[in-house]
Amino acid sequence: MAPYTKHLTPVDVGRLLGVSPRTLSRWHAQRLGPPRCKVGRTVLYRQEAVEHWLRENEINPTRKFSNV
Repeated sequence: MAPYTKHLTPVDVGRLLGVSPRTLSRWHAQRLGPPRCKVGRTVLYRQEAVEHWLRENEINPTRKFSNV
């Protein structure tokens, strides 16, 4: 990990993913969303971890269309 890692708030991550902070909280309870950490009552997401989570959840097409 880099000496200084950028951390995002639930509002920042929600904007990035197009969901509400409440949805992020629900995903966390269901173990679906990106990993997060808490400092006191403050929830933070490591930007690198969110980007990794997005890459891991990419879905590639199973079939390609041909140009006929």
